[in-house]
Amino acid sequence: MSNFATGRKSKAISDRSGMEFPYTEMRKEWNGAFVHESEFEPKHPQLEPKVQKGDAQGLQNARPDRVEPPVAHMLGLNAFSSGARDSIIVNVNDPGHGFVNGDVVRFRNTQGKLPPYPEVSHLEGHDLDVAQGHVVTKIDNDNFSFSPNDTLTKFLDDNCNPGTTTVFVDMDGVLSEYYNAVADYATSVGLLESGGDWYGLTPAIEQAAVNAGGATFFSDLAKRAEADALVDLVIAKNGSYQIISDDTGVSSFNTAKQNWVNTNFTGARAPTGNIVFHTLNAGATFALAGPNKLLIDDRTFYINLFETNPDTGAATGGKGFKYYESGGILKFGGGRSSVGPVTVLA
Repeated sequence: MSNFATGRKSKAISDRSGMEFPYTEMRKEWNGAFVHESEFEPKHPQLEPKVQKGDAQGLQNARPDRVEPPVAHMLGLNAFSSGARDSIIVNVNDPGHGFVNGDVVRFRNTQGKLPPYPEVSHLEGHDLDVAQGHVVTKIDNDNFSFSPNDTLTKFLDDNCNPGTTTVFVDMDGVLSEYYNAVADYATSVGLLESGGDWYGLTPAIEQAAVNAGGATFFSDLAKRAEADALVDLVIAKNGSYQIISDDTGVSSFNTAKQNWVNTNFTGARAPTGNIVFHTLNAGATFALAGPNKLLIDDRTFYINLFETNPDTGAATGGKGFKYYESGGILKFGGGRSSVGPVTVLA
């Protein structure tokens, strides 16, 4: 049998309309119907829908997200400044720091550049670069503050053995407003501007203030706002404490100091015994030191004598805590220090 004829002269009947059309104009639909091209209907796409796969959920070679480990970052060369006069605060300028209240941060390689006097307002790098870090108080997004004294709790935790340890707490620069009284005198005689900072004070001005005020200089001293909390902390950690103070060499002055203590620390806050008076003689301070002896004092001079024998350089066994009070707002550098978490990845 030969090939089919082309049908160019033939007619065909449409399966849809029943009408006659030229054979060559006919089309076959998907269902087999033989219709004219004017009647042709393609198969509806919904009769054969495409298979739809589920949406992709992830990459084949994905790596899980991670929490970035905390890292230290550099501070500016002049990031540190002391707080308002008589406060225990240090302010830090650290744009975009990201810290919140209660965060604990550690400083590293800090270089303090505060004036050496008064010693209560002087800080060294090691006073700031403590391993346990400091507790942050957020000021704003670019600044935060902390207190160098906030490490006292751990100092006492690490070194107190109740019933065995003796804790000496300095009266003049730690419990009383001694430096404010000296500054008031210096202002009254024109040696300091009214409301000025303490950095212009000298040992000679201190002595002049005491001499001018007499015994009432000590009896009229105000108690520091932090004094009760400090004493409560020492008692909580050690059970007892003793107050230490410079021996003025004048009986009435020393009596005024003792009366001040008797008035301001009573009941559960009363110290053990009377004030322990010591002189500026290095040996007298050294004699108080030894194992299980702690000193909380504002003067680095006394802290060093308490911890190290000045004659031999050997450790005494005593340990001191440097108490800080700001002498007034003053930028004191920081050097190329960094701030970050207490522990960072190597």
